[in-house]
Amino acid sequence: MKLKIFGNKSLSQLLFYVVRITTIGYSISLLFIVFSLISHISMTVSDQQFQIKIPMTDFVIKGNYDLRTMIAITVFFIFYTVFFYVLSMVLKTFKEEILFTKTAIKYLMYFTILNLFFPVLYGILQVIISKRIDFNDLSIAFLHIILGIFSMFIIAIFKQGVQLQEETELTI
Repeated sequence: MKLKIFGNKSLSQLLFYVVRITTIGYSISLLFIVFSLISHISMTVSDQQFQIKIPMTDFVIKGNYDLRTMIAITVFFIFYTVFFYVLSMVLKTFKEEILFTKTAIKYLMYFTILNLFFPVLYGILQVIISKRIDFNDLSIAFLHIILGIFSMFIIAIFKQGVQLQEETELTI
């Protein structure tokens, strides 16, 4: 059996479901973390360090017990929840029979904007809050910016595809 890239029963469809499940996981984690930070349930604090134990997993979130760290963790989970949701919407358009659509361009544009601007905003927020630059964050931000630039190329290709498809429909 050969797996198609686009359309029904394709790699795009498989990736859509994997990414959508990842989105749900990040959403649940985000809600639980915010709930724990507010209620202190499943959270321990000692020596100005906090630890949140995620139920039914061995996953633990640790950090300094200060507002900066809590904001950074929350923003991280918000970003990746939105990132995976938008990516799943892009993949959802790829699993349709007609590939070049204005809906696909719309979600690719959201994905581009998210990857180009949010890492910059996060970096500025990180500098303002923690008054330092973390090079791990910079490398991840750089990768997102590259992903955003690459998706700009894909948008241009999709715009041409939509235009050609519309012209073909007019001639038929």
